[in-house]
Amino acid sequence: QSYFLCALSQDQLQRVLFPIGHLEKSRVRTLANEFNLPNRHRPDSQGLCFLGKVKFEDFLKAYLGESPGDILDAASGELLGRHKGLWFHTVGQRKGIGKSLLPQ
Repeated sequence: QSYFLCALSQDQLQRVLFPIGHLEKSRVRTLANEFNLPNRHRPDSQGLCFLGKVKFEDFLKAYLGESPGDILDAASGELLGRHKGLWFHTVGQRKGIGKSLLPQ
């Protein structure tokens, strides 16, 4: 959801309603248990809900394949790591690319 929300303008965000936005996640989990909701035991997910049990990386690999490349420091040209394809990474994601990229 955060990647969708980051594309919204400030004008659009001013009109968004988050019906449980005032609650902390722990309270939402407690309420889900109290109301016996079917997803009350579902673990947190960073994936896409429509994929079901398919891992996001497996989904991308099946449809887009791999296209390995270098990850370079833009200022120095230093090789920081390798990637399997740009589509495996989202804005700000560092998973699986080696040492962290720290802003200067």
